[in-house]
Amino acid sequence: MSQVPLRCLHDSTFRCRGLSMLRFATYPVPRAVILSLTLLAMAYTAAPAEVNSSVEGQALISANPENPAGYIELGEFLLENNRYEKSVEVLENGRQKALPSVDLLVVLSRAYEARGFMARAESVIHEALTIDGKSVAVHLRLGEIYFLMGWPKSGLDSFRDAIALAPQEAEPKVKLVGGLLEAGLLAEAEESCLKFLSMDGDNVDLWLSLGQVLENQEKRRAAFTTYGQILVLDPDNSVAYARQGRLFCQFSQFDAAETSCRKALELDEENAIAHAYLGIALSNLGRNNEARKHAAIAEKAGLNMLSVWKKIGN
Repeated sequence: MSQVPLRCLHDSTFRCRGLSMLRFATYPVPRAVILSLTLLAMAYTAAPAEVNSSVEGQALISANPENPAGYIELGEFLLENNRYEKSVEVLENGRQKALPSVDLLVVLSRAYEARGFMARAESVIHEALTIDGKSVAVHLRLGEIYFLMGWPKSGLDSFRDAIALAPQEAEPKVKLVGGLLEAGLLAEAEESCLKFLSMDGDNVDLWLSLGQVLENQEKRRAAFTTYGQILVLDPDNSVAYARQGRLFCQFSQFDAAETSCRKALELDEENAIAHAYLGIALSNLGRNNEARKHAAIAEKAGLNMLSVWKKIGN
C-alpha cells in the first residue's frame, strides 16, 4: 500500500536542513492504481495541442477536464505573456481536477517562481517526485530551485541525482557544471567537464560549458581554442561566435570582434551577447551611432552596457 497526496497544504510548510517537510491529507491506495493513473496521465499529455490564446486553452480544458495537457498548454501560454497569477490559477485547477502529471507540476513550479513564491515552487516539485521519483526533469528542476533559494549544495546534489538516473544524457551534466561554476567551484567544474567530454567529445553544450569555465578562470586563450573546437563541430553555432567576439574585445582586437559578433547575429539576430560586444567593439572603433544601437538592444535584454555609454555618451 502507498499514500497518495490529496492536497498539499502550503501554509503548513516548514523548513528543516534545507528541505521542505509537507503535511498531506492521505488515504491508502494500491501501488498498481497509482502506476495506472500515472501512465494514463502520461498518455494524455503526449501530444497536446498548441494554444495561442486564453480562449483556445479554455476550450481545450473544457473538452477534456481530466487531461493535464490543456492546463499545461494554457498555463505555459499565460506564463509566456507574463500573466503569472492567472497561470498559477489555471495550473492549480489542473492539479486538483486532472490526472496526476509531473509535467503540469513542473510548469506550476515555474509559475510560482515567476511570482516569487519559491517555497511553493519547491513543494510542488517534491509532490512531482512522489509521482515519479526517477524523472530527470524533476530532479533538474529541483536543483534549479535550490540554487534560486540560495542552497547550492542541495542544488548540486539534485543535479548529480539526475546524472545518476540518466548517465547518457548531456543536460544533467551541463547543469552540474553550471552549478559548480555558480557555486564558485571552478577547478571542480573544469575537472567534471573534461571528464564528461572524455566520454562524449562531440557534445557542443559540454564544450560551451568548458569554454565558460575557462573564461571564469581567466584562461582566455584556452577558452578561445575551445570555442574554435565548437565551430568545427557546429559551424553555425551563434553562441560560440559571440563568445569569440567577447574574447576578441578582451584582447583589444576590435575589428575581429566585430566580425565574430556580426557572424553570430547572422545566425541569431537576438543573441544578446553578440549585440553587447558588437556595441563595445564599435564604440572602440569610433562608430558611435552603430554602437549605441547594439548597446541599447543588449541593455534591453538585461545586460549592463555602462562601458559603452561612458565611452560614447548617452
